[in-house]
Amino acid sequence: MPASPSKIRPCFLPELELFRPSSIEDIFKLLEQDVHVLAGGTDVLLWASQCGQPRKLASIGNIDALRAFEVDGEQLQVGANVTMGELIRSVTFRNAAQAVTDGAQLVGSLQLRNQATLIGNVCTASPAGDTLPGLLVHDAQVEISTATGQQRKLALDDFLVAPGQTAICHGELVLAVYLDRLQPNEASAYRRHTEREALDLAFASAAVLLGFEADGHTIASARLALGAVGPTALIAAEAAKTLVGHPLTEVKRLTCATMAAETSAPITDFRASADYRRHLVKVLVDDVLIEAQQRAQQSKQIQDKPCPSDSNR
Repeated sequence: MPASPSKIRPCFLPELELFRPSSIEDIFKLLEQDVHVLAGGTDVLLWASQCGQPRKLASIGNIDALRAFEVDGEQLQVGANVTMGELIRSVTFRNAAQAVTDGAQLVGSLQLRNQATLIGNVCTASPAGDTLPGLLVHDAQVEISTATGQQRKLALDDFLVAPGQTAICHGELVLAVYLDRLQPNEASAYRRHTEREALDLAFASAAVLLGFEADGHTIASARLALGAVGPTALIAAEAAKTLVGHPLTEVKRLTCATMAAETSAPITDFRASADYRRHLVKVLVDDVLIEAQQRAQQSKQIQDKPCPSDSNR
């Protein structure tokens, strides 16, 4: 049966109107005219070919005020114009947000990562967004501003509402995302399952952040998040709680992974069944727990390694 006209993808892009504002004030003026804001703009082809919308776009890539990338105490600030490639190349970011870096390295291709932004991945709000589970375990907050300068911060878990939908209101602009940096004796990790290593959406994904006691074995804190197994990336808080106060044994990993799979709410579609996705959650959670533990142990070994004295140099 032939596809209906509304389902046929056009073989060309519809005519688009592109604006290049030079200041944040100019962006808000365009928002009043229902212009859609782009940072990296790597989803434009997808939007245009599937929906034919939006037709009015504003690229904010040349606004330096949105390029902030700073470490402020225990938090990292990533502005709306900071690309995935910049984050991956930053030693500071890689060490401070391991799970987010893991996800960023899996987004698209090298060329796309040099154009795509972290904020763009957040605002696209895909349940399978590769940076979202990592951002959730790093307790990310989204900074939003209005035209009058009023600003608010929303926890990422509250910002993500539904597939492709966020809590941002008409006329508002996302300025930056803030996330907690790793502390001593902490480590994080992200894993996903796809048919291809690159240029593919996750069937399921998981991220974890573990904090260890001084003994390096007992878990002091744990945060766990899942992707592509619900209407949004989701926090599996109860599953993570089962780890706290215990060494990370195989039994504890299995308990946590099983509870995480039960927490998930996957769908069955042409890519995978719900049952298969639940199975993937169990496997991926076990994998990220092992990875985070290994990273924490490696970090502790580096910290504990004595520095050579001047006399031995």
